[in-house]
Amino acid sequence: MTQLAYMIREDWAQEATSMVPQSAVIREWLGEPPYVFAVSNLKRLREPNSADMEFINYVAVEKGSQRIVGISELRNFAHDNNRFGGTLTVLHLHGQDDLELLRELVTTNRIERLFVIVWSPSEMVRMWLDGVGARNLHTGAVGAVDAVQLEAAKCMVNEQYNGLSTGTGKAAVVQLIRAFTDRGYALQQEPWSRAFFAAGGKFQHAESVGKLIAEMKKGTNHRVQPRYRPEIFSILQERASAGAADLPS
Repeated sequence: MTQLAYMIREDWAQEATSMVPQSAVIREWLGEPPYVFAVSNLKRLREPNSADMEFINYVAVEKGSQRIVGISELRNFAHDNNRFGGTLTVLHLHGQDDLELLRELVTTNRIERLFVIVWSPSEMVRMWLDGVGARNLHTGAVGAVDAVQLEAAKCMVNEQYNGLSTGTGKAAVVQLIRAFTDRGYALQQEPWSRAFFAAGGKFQHAESVGKLIAEMKKGTNHRVQPRYRPEIFSILQERASAGAADLPS
């Protein structure tokens, strides 16, 4: 199972004096050099005042301690029976293809240890990292997922083969979220996204869930056919309780 950690860039570089100690925290987790960095666009590293290059130089301070590759090179691990047995640091992810590649590599255990520098706390990649149990090296915390919400997210993931923005997939998402909102759960994207990713959801469909939540917050009343019994919340609550009882003490 891939070990995961991340840090939000503004926590790393909140002020100039924080960069050195925060970089030391990152190096401690990464282990011994050389450090391997994967970036979406290698050309951007040559730009003046490149934020990605600044981060790399702060972390890999020793000469010859850094190796930089394009994220596209990681597809070899996804498509072949290869596994990267070291620690990989990923910077500045761009686009759904990069995100989905990273999710696939972790899901199939193609990387031993993965560190991600997150550009903004509102990014979807941060919600994914929290959902799959990554450690925030700035706070030391591991993201938590509500057990009952996780059971609901599993139902959503079961529908994602047809998409979640229309049809039966949309109906499932809307009914589940309504059932939880009626029980006092906040109508917020982040906890639902964490649960969705924890259940194995893909980025494309996580965006659909987030869009539906945003529309519901604005007052949109989606007309959908019921997909579950009215007591679906209680059913999922029982599933969560049964799952917790099965855990070793």
